[in-house]
Amino acid sequence: MLPSNLKDLYLKWLHELVDGLDAKQEQLTNTYRKAIRNLEEEEGVFYSPKDLRKVKGIGATIVKRLESKLEKHCKEIGVEVPGRTIESDEVKSSPKKRQRTALRIGSSESHNNDTDNNNEQTSKKRKRKYIPKKRSGAYAILLALLELNAVDKGFIKQDVATVAQKYTDHSMTPNFSTKEYYSAWSSIAQLSKHDLVLIEGRPQQHSLTDEGLKLAIHLKLADQIEFETDTPPQSNPCSKSLYSPEHTANFDELVIENNIPTIVTSKSNLDTSINQMLLERTFGSQEILKDATSLQIASRSHTIGTSNPFTDQHIIEPLPRDNSDFPSGNKNVIQRRRFAKISYELWSPNSYEIYPIIDHREVRSHSDREYFANAFKAKNMKSEIRQLSLGDIIWVAKNKVTGTQCILNTIVERKRLDDLAMSIRDNRFMEQKNRLEQSGCKHKYYLIEETIGSSIGNMAEALRTTLWVILVYYRFSMIRTSNAEESVDKLHALHTVITESYKDKCLLVLLPNNLKSQDDYRSTLELFKQEFEKTDMIECCHTFQTFQDIMRKRELKTIKELTIHILMLVKGISLEKAVSIQKEFPTLNHILTAYQRCPSEQAAKLLMFEKFGNAPGAKKISKQLSEKLADVFAV
Repeated sequence: MLPSNLKDLYLKWLHELVDGLDAKQEQLTNTYRKAIRNLEEEEGVFYSPKDLRKVKGIGATIVKRLESKLEKHCKEIGVEVPGRTIESDEVKSSPKKRQRTALRIGSSESHNNDTDNNNEQTSKKRKRKYIPKKRSGAYAILLALLELNAVDKGFIKQDVATVAQKYTDHSMTPNFSTKEYYSAWSSIAQLSKHDLVLIEGRPQQHSLTDEGLKLAIHLKLADQIEFETDTPPQSNPCSKSLYSPEHTANFDELVIENNIPTIVTSKSNLDTSINQMLLERTFGSQEILKDATSLQIASRSHTIGTSNPFTDQHIIEPLPRDNSDFPSGNKNVIQRRRFAKISYELWSPNSYEIYPIIDHREVRSHSDREYFANAFKAKNMKSEIRQLSLGDIIWVAKNKVTGTQCILNTIVERKRLDDLAMSIRDNRFMEQKNRLEQSGCKHKYYLIEETIGSSIGNMAEALRTTLWVILVYYRFSMIRTSNAEESVDKLHALHTVITESYKDKCLLVLLPNNLKSQDDYRSTLELFKQEFEKTDMIECCHTFQTFQDIMRKRELKTIKELTIHILMLVKGISLEKAVSIQKEFPTLNHILTAYQRCPSEQAAKLLMFEKFGNAPGAKKISKQLSEKLADVFAV
């Protein structure tokens, strides 16, 4: 029997349509993803596929494909295919409206007066204030913001959702493992549309407008709801006693306050010891361990392991080591401090748990979508399935008291060998690589699955070059496996080492509220690292919510991104070359002006060659490519 609302099924089928698209079908993929996003935000009951037409971005083609999937589903469970809903039929066919109009035209004056009264009543109904249904998502959000006293100060999604959960019968977070892609939090769009909630800043801060405050107070009084205290908390959904008074504190002041040892372990010894531990846990072979140690090369400021990408030797980047002499700290109080006008929290050791979050699109096959989560569970390893803005697997720390999650220093991008070859061909690889660098994570891994069925065609040489560039030039790390089962074993070994390395480490969690770009995200993190990571006992990190808000792909492009995109339209200009040119010439106007100032046509042809002819690696521009750029921009 079909449920009364098929919204979750339609979202599931839309996700399947996205997964089934080829990598080259980028425009169609964006269309489907936009439809998914709009459907998730739309409230209401969706029974017949024709009900979806009221959702922006869903047209006749998508409706037709969902109809075919619904017919197949109904046939499998043995029920009739639902036809048009009554609501849909009334919207499309309007004979009653035309009939009333005709009667109104030919009726007496009294009827006209009655009709006018009816029109006034209808108008009043249309202008009726929006009041959310009891125990709905919007109802819960309004009460949560009232309890938080979110009037002059906003709160991030996670804080609001935590408090709102007790006021609704629906989950405030989606559960991708059970295919529940829709959550009660989507009601925030309706509240914003009706000017009841104000959303601003990055990461997004949510607060009540004057109208929203009045409505929330009426809902509280009408349903006789009592908060834990007469005066709502001012700073967090949790009790004030959980947080110490906030004041400015730099590294020296924080160290003195918490009696944190400032001894810094030698970087080379640190990397080597952890590299050996990870290799032992991963491969269990002393021979491989010796080979990997002997192949370490000095690269810039630290040591990385390297080997031939097409041999059985694997490359694992070292991780921070344990520090057993770190003070235990007060687990009952979370310190709130400020540095450079940005608030941060200090989490003491053992006050948080560590586990990976898997992107919900990371599947073994269309019929086995929860393979990785189930495999980790079989190994007694906790994990979550969420929609990630970047990467396929990331490690987070979750505070045991507040439930706040923060991003740790490890992110994994999983690729099959054939998918890697395709991403190199269509330039997705360089785009993903640059976004991974923006994450600020120290330990970035490419997990390459060399499945038997992988077909790389004539891309073998390009793959070999790319893998070496990943290891040596970009300083990423690589884990090579033959199948998904082996990938689970390697990830489990990596998780074990990560957990042990954070055993006695304190986390400094940033709480910015006005990040404008991914550059701000990374520069803020680097600022805190320079100040506070003077000892191995502290690690700086952003919250998971900040990571999700800032690292997602944006539909609107900045001038910098637009300039890079236009440069890449010239055949032969890769992302690396485009970024180099943009750093020298920030906008298109700068490029055009530079060519206009060239004294001769020959000088214009050699302009880019003179600037980037001796640039390293992929940034180098040849004379031929320089002439091609001159043909485009030298007008």
